[in-house]
Amino acid sequence: MKAFHPTFGRQPWPEGLRVLQVYALPDLSAGSALHTLFADLRKSLAGFPVVPVPDGHAHITLDMLTHVPAEAIGDAERRDLAEQLRAAVAGAGPLVLQAGSPLAYRTGVRLDLHPDHQLADLQHRARSAIHRVSGPDSTAYPLGVLHMSAGYAAADLDTEEVAQVVHRVRPGHAPFTVRRIELLEVYWRRVPVDGSDVSGWRICWDTVAAIPLDDASTAGSDGPSVSC
Repeated sequence: MKAFHPTFGRQPWPEGLRVLQVYALPDLSAGSALHTLFADLRKSLAGFPVVPVPDGHAHITLDMLTHVPAEAIGDAERRDLAEQLRAAVAGAGPLVLQAGSPLAYRTGVRLDLHPDHQLADLQHRARSAIHRVSGPDSTAYPLGVLHMSAGYAAADLDTEEVAQVVHRVRPGHAPFTVRRIELLEVYWRRVPVDGSDVSGWRICWDTVAAIPLDDASTAGSDGPSVSC
């Protein structure tokens, strides 16, 4: 396992960059199975140089606008993006999914998601909406198997050792529901890793528009919601 460094599309993420992205956000109420799974994974990763995903940061990346930084996308284009996304996801949800098992991968720990066919359809709807507003060259984010990250490596690690630790977390699966997507202005900041002398990356964002999946014809709560 190698230290994680964020990427802007297929390129290294420049320091201080803010980027518009579209995320599907899970219900993560206190005491829910998914909330418990994330908490147990954080405990299992204590002592490793890994930045765990805290409450409020769990997300499924659907797409990223990579043609320009967020500061170059004005209010009118942001409103158009939000409206096109609302129209595109009409009737798509809510989606009932299962997270797990946790997997140690190249730069961290992630949760597999299934069944994921409706989620993949949601991703393609979001990309089509972005292309209608910003053009077909606006998204160089590589589409792959959808997942939720649970932790980002801050240094090189023994992948097998991490895999064994997260595999012992029980229960290793959690049902959850996705009821909304959000258009977000995303950035990363360096944070210290508890109990070590290294630092890693934590994702942060400001919400541009929240778009419900169960009634996409009704405007979501647009505004300055912040997560970091």
